[in-house]
Formats: sequence, C-alpha cells, structure tokens
Amino acid sequence: MTPNKVLLMRHAEKSGDPMDPHLSDPGQVRAQLLADYIPTTFGTPDFVFAAALSKHSARSYETVVPLAKKIGVPIDATFADQDYAALATELLSKPEYSGKLVLICWHHGNIPSLARWLKANQGDYPNPWDPLIFNLILQLDYEGGGQAPQITRTTENF
Repeated sequence: MTPNKVLLMRHAEKSGDPMDPHLSDPGQVRAQLLADYIPTTFGTPDFVFAAALSKHSARSYETVVPLAKKIGVPIDATFADQDYAALATELLSKPEYSGKLVLICWHHGNIPSLARWLKANQGDYPNPWDPLIFNLILQLDYEGGGQAPQITRTTENF
C-alpha cells in the first residue's frame, strides 16, 4: 500500500536575509523551471506536498506553485515542517497514495528525518543535507510493499 514513487526535494533558493520567508529571484526562476522539468523527467505527480506556510518560511510552498498550476494538482501544505513523521505515516498507510507518484518539497534540515520515516536506508540519502544544495531530487522507488525504497539521486541541470 505504498506510493509507486516519492520525489523528495528541498525548496528553491532563499535570500541571504534570515528574516525573509520567500524565495530569492534565483529561487523563483528555479521554481518556474521545475514546472516543466519534473513532469518531463519523472512523470506528472498525482500529489504535491509542501511544508506548511509559517512566518519563517513560505519557500517550500512557493517552489511548487508553478508546477501545481501547470499540472492542475492542488498543493497539500497542511503538514508543518516538524510533522514529517505524520506525513510519511500517511503516505505509507493510506490507500489513496498506493501506486501513485508523490512529490514532497521540504526544508533541508528535516529532509533526512523525512527520508528515514519514508523507510529509506541510512546512507542512501544525504544526512545532513548540505545547506548550499538546492538542485537535488531524491527519487524513492517502492517495490514489494513494505521494503525500503530504492533511491536515485537526480541533480537538476539548472
């Protein structure tokens, strides 16, 4: 009852201002490019998740807005950044995600924990996630039900 594939990625670039919750100009460009890149490279996601909006960050949500608009899939931003365990549990247990392609855009500090909750084997994903890396997508392929996913790392070429 697992998704067929989960794409796990960090939000696009942020500004150097720690008080700025939004994407930088380069981040907005990356978000626009991802709207074409993701469907072309991985297929069209059935579900799109982003960390919930907060006063500290709207970046995960802003990163996937162009993609969601292009493919006509709503963004689920109901899980707070720290609620990665609840998100992973939902994805791995609810039948509506079974056999589907799910995209998750999150904050780099919690991506390793989210990957672990998605049953990824330690060492198959960056831990910690390099704070300077914005162009890496982890593809978690689930075959055989409850098994650990096979992980492929894809680096965006932009």
